[in-house]
Parts: sequence; structure tokens; C-alpha cells
Amino acid sequence: MKSLNTRITRIGVTLFVVALIACPKVTESQSHIAQRHSTQRSQITFVCEHGAALSVVAAAYFNKLARERHLNLHAMARGTTPQKDIAVSAREGLKADGVPFETTHPQALSTSDAAHAIRIVAFAPIPARYSRITRVQTWADVPPTKDNYGLARDAILKHLAELFRELERDGKAL
Repeated sequence: MKSLNTRITRIGVTLFVVALIACPKVTESQSHIAQRHSTQRSQITFVCEHGAALSVVAAAYFNKLARERHLNLHAMARGTTPQKDIAVSAREGLKADGVPFETTHPQALSTSDAAHAIRIVAFAPIPARYSRITRVQTWADVPPTKDNYGLARDAILKHLAELFRELERDGKAL
């Protein structure tokens, strides 16, 4: 009986040592994958003229949907000529919808924003230099939120559904 216990103990110790030796390799591999994913771009930048309405609504809904889908993607709102405050129509519409938004003050689109973006989605014309940095997509058919927030929101949601399909198809939705 004693020799059987000794054998079981030796086998257990051997398996434990093998597991310890193998674990660093798994950890290194996982670390490499995590590092690679962290250096990949995972940002979408929405741009409207003033960075105060359409881009804010699009970024807010994009972030909500990405969280619900457990995707490592994040959106931000920018403008080509930012105004001082968020548009009342966008702020009140998102509040009524119960959708949180991060933008407190509109900011101008920068080269850095483009460099960190998987894609820029523009509701208004943007300088051509940004299309040399990342893919630029235009959603020119979305009406202003001040005219009809619900109509604008619904058009954005339709575009977002297609955008998520494209990102998943292209392997960008990690």
C-alpha cells in the first residue's frame, strides 16, 4: 500500500512539474496575443461639421451596441469646425433614449484621431488628408437631429447595423 501511495505521489509531482514548465509558454503566448490586440486600432471616429449632434449620437449608440456585443471597440465624436456645446437636440434625444454619451464639449478632428481609428465615418465633407491615414466612409443621407431627432437616430442605427456587419466580416470586431 505504501508503494502505491508513493507512486501516486510521484505521478502527481511529475504532472505538477510538467504543468509548471508548460504554463510560462502558455502565458507568453497569451501575452503575445494580448499585446498584438492592444496595439491594433479599435476606434471608430464619427465626424460631423460641428462635432455636436450627428457624430455625438452615432458615437453614443455605437458604444452602447459595442458594449452589448462585448466587442473591444470604441467610438468618439469629432467635428471639422466644432461649436462650443453639444446640440440640444442630440443631448435631449440621447437622454430621452437612455443612452449615455461621453462627449461634453465638441472637439476638432485631428491627425492623431485618424491614426488611431479603424475608420472615420463622416456626416459632412472632411479634408482629403484623413483618407490617406485611414478608411473614410460617408453617411451623407442622415438628416440633422434638429429637424427630427428620431429620424436621424433611426438612420444612424441602420448604418450602424451595416457597420458592425462589415467590422465583423473584416475581423475588426474583436
